[in-house]
Amino acid sequence: MMRRNLAARLNALASKRIDAGEFSQGERLYTWSARLDPRWSVPWYNLGLHAKNRGRWRESLHYNRRALELDPKDEGSLWNLGIAATALHEWEEARRAWRAYGINIYDGAGEIEMAAVTACVRLDPRGRGEVVWGQRLDPARIIVFNVPLPDSRHRFRDVILNDGAANGTRLKGGQEFPVFDELEIWKVSEYSTFRVKLQVPDELAENRLAELCDLRQLGIEDWSTIRFICAECSRGNPKTHECQSKPLEDGARVFGFGAKKKEDPEHVLEEWLESCAGNAGPIELLFSASTQ
Repeated sequence: MMRRNLAARLNALASKRIDAGEFSQGERLYTWSARLDPRWSVPWYNLGLHAKNRGRWRESLHYNRRALELDPKDEGSLWNLGIAATALHEWEEARRAWRAYGINIYDGAGEIEMAAVTACVRLDPRGRGEVVWGQRLDPARIIVFNVPLPDSRHRFRDVILNDGAANGTRLKGGQEFPVFDELEIWKVSEYSTFRVKLQVPDELAENRLAELCDLRQLGIEDWSTIRFICAECSRGNPKTHECQSKPLEDGARVFGFGAKKKEDPEHVLEEWLESCAGNAGPIELLFSASTQ
């Protein structure tokens, strides 16, 4: 009992050191706690959690396996083991972790696939925290379907490794969706980001442009509708709020295109102008940027 009490004190002190950014000392304290009470799973879980947060996937895999040897039903260790295995492309281990957690995963070998589910992910959660929409591939991966802002250094159809705990919500079609924080880019997209200023005559023309992009498997995003919100609002459901939200560029219709080469959006815009029968204004390609 005395060993457990001392181990618990070391574990608590380790967490304080980690929260203060003193990572090396925190890890040492977790390790001492685990050695002092080797049958206690908690410090092993915390080592695995810290390794996950630092992107040290092989270590996280090891620590979470050890935590589960001591407590096979620990849900946090199961989830973090699934994330680490996914990061390392160790699909059999990931399947075992998700199934032990209670998630229905299809049989098979290789990369895990789940039924299509709409999802949100917060890119660079410690930085600008841009929230984008996408599709969940499995419990730890989301493919991005928006065209992120170039400053985010993310792309249309990036595959994001996401954390497990929801951190805020967004509304779409009257339905609320959880927002998950990015851990890292799991797979970099083949697409680049192109920024174009357009004068769109009406909603019909805008819908036509979206249809043409969809036919050619291009991403399109009206960046003029983006508003910047405070961190508190971002982690909730951003309705009316007193934070100083504002559009990206006041009065401008600036669109982001996700395309593999510059010619792809150019061809779409040419066809779109023809379909508008001269009702659309000029097109200005402001810049093109490969975002990675």
